[in-house]
Amino acid sequence: MEAAPYRRYMAIVILDESVANKIAAGEVIERPASVVKELVENSIDAGAKHISVEVADGGRSLIRVTDDGCGMDRQDAVLSLQRHSTSKIRTADDLARIATLGFRGEALPSIAAVSRLEMLTRQPDESEGVSLTSEGGSITDLSAAGSPAGTRASVANLFYNTPARLKFLRSEATELAHIAGLISQYTLAFPHISFRLSHNGRELLNRPGGDDMSGAILAVYGRRVLEEMVPVEASLPLMATRGLVSRPPLNRASRNAEHFLINRRPIRSRLLLRALEQAYHGLLPAGRYPIAVLLLEMEPTLVDVNVHPAKAEVRFAREGEVFQAVLAAVKEALRAAQTSFAAPSFPSHRPQTQVVSPAQKAQPWAEPRLPIQPRPAAAGPRLSLIGQWQKTYILAESNEGLVVIYQHRAHERILYERLEQSLSPGSPSQQHLVAPITIEFSPAEAAVLEKHLPAFQRLGLSIEPFGRGTFMLRAVPAVLGRMNPERLMKDLVEELTVEPSAKSSDPLAAVLAGLSCHSSIRAGDALGREEMERLLGDLVQTSQPFLCPHGAPVLITLPLAELDRKFVR
Repeated sequence: MEAAPYRRYMAIVILDESVANKIAAGEVIERPASVVKELVENSIDAGAKHISVEVADGGRSLIRVTDDGCGMDRQDAVLSLQRHSTSKIRTADDLARIATLGFRGEALPSIAAVSRLEMLTRQPDESEGVSLTSEGGSITDLSAAGSPAGTRASVANLFYNTPARLKFLRSEATELAHIAGLISQYTLAFPHISFRLSHNGRELLNRPGGDDMSGAILAVYGRRVLEEMVPVEASLPLMATRGLVSRPPLNRASRNAEHFLINRRPIRSRLLLRALEQAYHGLLPAGRYPIAVLLLEMEPTLVDVNVHPAKAEVRFAREGEVFQAVLAAVKEALRAAQTSFAAPSFPSHRPQTQVVSPAQKAQPWAEPRLPIQPRPAAAGPRLSLIGQWQKTYILAESNEGLVVIYQHRAHERILYERLEQSLSPGSPSQQHLVAPITIEFSPAEAAVLEKHLPAFQRLGLSIEPFGRGTFMLRAVPAVLGRMNPERLMKDLVEELTVEPSAKSSDPLAAVLAGLSCHSSIRAGDALGREEMERLLGDLVQTSQPFLCPHGAPVLITLPLAELDRKFVR
């Protein structure tokens, strides 16, 4: 068969400037937090001492950043909206010695291309300022105006002219969490700058400037976290490393609280993650991570910050030395503080509670380690216990062969269905705490928690706002047994704050799955024979004993026939 002739479908053309600007904007402006990042970095580079960030609707309808930096004159204000314009570099050689946060000259033009932008700016030595308005990247108004010294940039209706990108934005709470997390990072990186963040007119963070990083950690994570941090201080010819890291008993369920700052620039680095976590090797259980704020100061020529469109990742010229320097600095800080490692990660007392059920009178709380009540019908295979292996797997036999059960996922499935049952009409059974617990969350975590409050209430978690970033926990679902309620809430909210999966767009489903996961026994937990028997009995009575709530396998079966073949029987 003769091949079809080659056809040129479209001739090569030079893109219209507005189209090219939208494409460039897509590389830099991914979501509202990207706009906040670029505007705040401009404010920092302008020498601001006070930066205020106001957002509405998670940043969709409004983002306003106000600073008291050096401001711009009329000519610079106009040039700032031109692609490749910059005040940060002059020659290609400057790229090897970047000491500012922004430098590419793409930020403001990219923001303006996909929004309605208003700028009011004045230099301190000028008597009047400049007002500039643009729409879709085109300046529609430019005039003199009264203005305080500094710059106020207001971005309205983000992505109004790129509906495809607008469609992929997450919920208001998720976008706000990204913004709050970003401002928290800059609060930690630049403690001498005063940062304020508000959403829909409500203040989320207000950190007065100061030279002490401890004050920044207090503003972001609260006093309980600050009290468990230890200082890191090390100076080498290559670089200086300083900051604060948590004592091992204080840990998190994700890497969200691991912050790395290279010459004050917040960055991501697998190399630094490995160095930090290796320093904690043997001190933390599997799947737990420290809280850390580490500032690395080094010659700019030794680090390449131009390897990622959003300047979030870096490359080091001497990776091995950087790795060893961070590892040694953190290990030394932990060694110096090891006398108090025995302190618990959360208050050591177990709050006295009462079981309160709509159908029962309140009675003293006392439940077994696996507080699962029997169910009437059996749905899964009949299992006969053999024992536990590696403190992670339970071995059993069935008519089909050898069954290996992953204990964490098995318990997760059981708890999931118990919690799901509590959604039936009527109030869920709760354990009411005799003394309510106050829990502090970062601004990003608080934003996500508020979104999920109705779901928490439906499942029996009674928690309510109690001031900026602080919540009051009064009760937990009775089915969760002797869980440490504060650790449960911290782990759950931290998980919900991480970029959600598609299925977690339903807040109730996300909380339900998270509660069952973080309340379950873990890999590494030694179980007695009675506990394992109870776990297997409850598992086979669930509606889906083969899969955990996240869709991962709970058990596998090695058929007897397959074992016979392998042993040549």
